[in-house]
Amino acid sequence: MDEKLKQDTVKLKDVYPRKFKVFTNNFYLVKSAVRYYTVKKNMSFTANKISENFPLSIPAAGSSLSILNELDIVKVRTESSSPNRYLPKEVDMNRLEKVEKLLRENYEIDDFKGQDP
Repeated sequence: MDEKLKQDTVKLKDVYPRKFKVFTNNFYLVKSAVRYYTVKKNMSFTANKISENFPLSIPAAGSSLSILNELDIVKVRTESSSPNRYLPKEVDMNRLEKVEKLLRENYEIDDFKGQDP
């Protein structure tokens, strides 16, 4: 496991406990949304856009995206007063998978259990 990634994750949990809790509570939704816009649609996205298409509030999506930004998984296109926009080519899905594994190993999130058909 990438030791720096582990340290960065622990630091975020300590520095932003509330944001981190929102992130871990909604991890699989956020991962699905990021994958949807990056892999399936290949289009830019914002917290608002995620909220429109996934059962996640704008503040929860925004908090989660800011954690992903801090972990260098997504990158903000431009810093401005308008909502942060993230580009699909700037998303590191491999790093997101590593974060998922780390969170599972540290019991921050449970294994994903989809619904039986």
